[in-house]
Parts: sequence; structure tokens; C-alpha cells
Amino acid sequence: MQTRTETLATPPAALPRPAGYDRHRWEQAVIISDLHRNTRIAAFVLAHHADLYGVLRAGGVQSAGRLAHLASITPKQARLALQQLENWHYIERPDIRDWPPNNPVRPVTLTLPPLPARTEPPHTGEVPSERG
Repeated sequence: MQTRTETLATPPAALPRPAGYDRHRWEQAVIISDLHRNTRIAAFVLAHHADLYGVLRAGGVQSAGRLAHLASITPKQARLALQQLENWHYIERPDIRDWPPNNPVRPVTLTLPPLPARTEPPHTGEVPSERG
């Protein structure tokens, strides 16, 4: 009887994270934001379907009808969620005026909003002594 030696496939090395997008950081930013709850739900659906670069190609799940179905919200709520995400800089889309009218579903890129400016320098945590 012959013995068969099988070679186990080695898993591929983990792909490096693309610069500018980190799904975990993006989702954390959504969680701690003041976004409406429907917008947060839509955001998580978008993150789930985005590629490694945070991109959803034209015609994808970001259409109002498909996003509404996947997020269990209405198409109007989906459109409002996309608009809020764009206004708050969580996503970028090509300008609707420059997009061909026969393809209304624009691509979406997930982006992190800019950090708010600090109004005072960071504190050291040191408590001033009463001596002196």
C-alpha cells in the first residue's frame, strides 16, 4: 500500500493595510460620532461591503434601494444617511453634476473626517502643588 503525502497549503501573508483607510479606525469614528442611528447602520453596511481601500465601486450597495434593504431602513433614510456621511466627511463621492445621468449610483470612498482643532495645549496630568 502506498502512502500519500499531502502538502498543506500555506496561507498567504496578510496584506498590508492600504494607506489612508483602516476599517477598524473608520468604524470606531462612526461609533463615537454624533451621527443619526440610521446613518450609523448605513455606515456599517458600507464598511462591510467596501474593499481593502475603503472603496465601493459605481453601481454597488450604495444605491438607495439596496442600502435601504441591507440596513432595514427606507430608501429616503438611505439617501439622507449617504448625504450626512458625505457632509460629515465620512465618505467621498464624485459630484452628482459631473456624473453621467444614465448611471446614478456613484462610487463611494470611505474617509475619516478631519480631527477637530485643539483649543488648548494638552495637559501633562500633573497636579499643581499647594506649596510655594
